[in-house]
Amino acid sequence: MEQLSGTGRVIGLFTALLLMGVLLLAVVSVFGLEPLVPSTLPDSVPIDYTVWEDGSKDASGIEHIGGLLFTKYVIPFEVLALVLLAALLGSLYMAKKEEK
Repeated sequence: MEQLSGTGRVIGLFTALLLMGVLLLAVVSVFGLEPLVPSTLPDSVPIDYTVWEDGSKDASGIEHIGGLLFTKYVIPFEVLALVLLAALLGSLYMAKKEEK
């Protein structure tokens, strides 16, 4: 593996700091600025079951979870998507065979 030059190191450092900042923003948006101890974790949200026309209920609560993911927790959800994308691209780059 080749060593990065001066410009490459600066770009790599800037990218790492940017990703750390985004991760910190996601953690702060979920938990707030309070210390991360079990007593300060957010309270659980009761699941409202969907009642269908035939009287049955949606026991899985998937609509409620989906609604929370795309409203209250949209920033952590998007950050997680970016982290997973970066991990996927990094693993593809590392698995690529080098040409001689």
